[in-house]
Amino acid sequence: MHLLGILLLVATPAFARQVVPDTLPPASPIEASLEGLTLDPEALEELAAWLDERLQDPLDLNTAPVGELARLPGLSPLLARRIAAYRRHRPLTEVDELLRVEGFTPELLARIRPFVTVRPVRSPVRPSGYMLQRVDYFPEQADARYPGPPLRLQTRLRLRYGRLEAALTLESDPGEPFRWDPATHTYGFDHQAGFVAWRGSGWVQQFIVGDFGARFGAGLTLWSMPAIDSYQAAADAPLRQGSGLTPYSGTDEVRYFRGLALTLAPASALRLSFFGSRRWLDARLDTLEATLQAGVVSLPASGLHRTEAERSRKGVLRSDVLGGALTFEHARGQLGLVGYTTRFGHPLQPGDALYNRHAWRGRTACALGVFGQLLLGRALLSAEVGGTLGRPSGLVAALSGPMGRFARGTLAVRHLPTRFVSLYGDPFDTRSGTPTGETGGYVGLEFTPAPGWQLLAAVDQYRLPWPRYGQFWPATGRTHWLRLTARPRPWMETYLQLRHDRAERRREAPGPGASLLEATAPERYLSLRWHGTYAFSPALRLEARLEHARRTQAGHRTTGWLFYQGVRWLPRAWLQLDARLTFFDSDTALLLYAPEPGLRYSMALAALNDRGQRTLLRLQLRPFSRLLLQLRYTTTLVETPTRNIRRTWQFLLLWQMG
Repeated sequence: MHLLGILLLVATPAFARQVVPDTLPPASPIEASLEGLTLDPEALEELAAWLDERLQDPLDLNTAPVGELARLPGLSPLLARRIAAYRRHRPLTEVDELLRVEGFTPELLARIRPFVTVRPVRSPVRPSGYMLQRVDYFPEQADARYPGPPLRLQTRLRLRYGRLEAALTLESDPGEPFRWDPATHTYGFDHQAGFVAWRGSGWVQQFIVGDFGARFGAGLTLWSMPAIDSYQAAADAPLRQGSGLTPYSGTDEVRYFRGLALTLAPASALRLSFFGSRRWLDARLDTLEATLQAGVVSLPASGLHRTEAERSRKGVLRSDVLGGALTFEHARGQLGLVGYTTRFGHPLQPGDALYNRHAWRGRTACALGVFGQLLLGRALLSAEVGGTLGRPSGLVAALSGPMGRFARGTLAVRHLPTRFVSLYGDPFDTRSGTPTGETGGYVGLEFTPAPGWQLLAAVDQYRLPWPRYGQFWPATGRTHWLRLTARPRPWMETYLQLRHDRAERRREAPGPGASLLEATAPERYLSLRWHGTYAFSPALRLEARLEHARRTQAGHRTTGWLFYQGVRWLPRAWLQLDARLTFFDSDTALLLYAPEPGLRYSMALAALNDRGQRTLLRLQLRPFSRLLLQLRYTTTLVETPTRNIRRTWQFLLLWQMG
């Protein structure tokens, strides 16, 4: 019945005359920007909220910092630097003038146009902002072990008046009880985040009280917020452009600071940043027999506090961080110094497992890093050296630029020694938690041989000199990623994508008798995907995806496939309907991921295995300009090993002010 309904919805207009649109209607400015970027839902949510703010308050291309421009999806640090170099000699007079900047294409311009401007509207200062209420209901997740209801509750409030801005986010996950417990820093909702920020134009550029993030350099030393890394931007993936200190009011419960943050500009090319933070982190404590002092065995990052054991770990570790950065900005480059010192209320004492051998231990850590960017003709060189004092320093570097008339590429390297530690760093493509012990090289290519055709390719080679979690020996690996995109008509787009991961890991294998021998066992992952999008008319957009995946580990093979058909229908300006039907068949150990239309400020990602089907419906109503209503329903029918159904009801109300 689900399939019949969607087929009828899709097929009914097919008998009518096609009204060909001039361009492929995007899903939405925000959804089109976020599609395929990362598997991190918190990172997507934080970026989605920032993009939505840019829809209301676009970046001025003549005055926006390079770090803010580089946050726009698709706008690489190289292009952001080129914009800065262009406007230094000639301020832009219109957005279309970006096409004069080398590397810009009409497709990229259309992608970022909703978020930028060159002539900001000067209007009387008046309050603006929004209030959001979201409820997610999971009827099959009701569990007697969890005292809370099977609901995810989220409330957001954001207000702006001139240079002053304030925000508050309250959230509880399914199973978490609504309670008031100052001892565990719980005040009704399980998670609270917010800030009050003032942005100036003189010496004081920004002052933040509350929650904030810190992004500097290439992310090696200090990059507290979730990073957006994706092979979808093959020629730009390893490049990072820090945006400095930024207010935070998201739902990620781990990767942010809380306290005071200040940015000063004593000269046009000089930026001074200072911050101090005190947070109470989740931690699992143990008692050391020698000192009878509670030590931290691990730092849970799930943010879930449903059971008594999970609640006993909430907010038990005090974390104090004091740091700053000095940055010299120029249109053609950047040079900076960043550092911090952190002190924990209990000493970090990870277990004696092999993968913890070089983990950081103690109460206090200091880190220092030097970073820079430089436009070298038509290319951009980016690098950072740094790490925790007392430990070996790490290095990340990337060179990006054109390769002939129709191509551009990036070469990047990273070297993190075995004992390297960066408690608040997040450089490109570290494979597990806190960056440590990794050496790798990356090559990315973007080739456009003709209008409407694009080839993206990436190769990432790495070596892990010390075992990570779940490993017993060092490992080496390589990732190959390839995507060929064709747009034969303005209203039609399709691509083929191939991904191949190969890792070599040494394992213990049975030998003669009862002995064990050391053996090298390759692990392979192969994914082949076809995706197509077709605009039947400006009001009707269709998409489909077929994907096959295979993983081989120690001679054991698991396979799976996924197919979905989706439709977006906009019969009226105030009404939008999304529907999708997904079929999947996969081994239990192999997850298949399918991005889905989510609610405002979020992107949904379905993780599917076993055999079954999934149905999605999303209704969006805008009765008038300031009110948005969204209703989303999903049901997943899994037929093996036992037949079960998982349903989700989601409701969102958004009221915009000003």
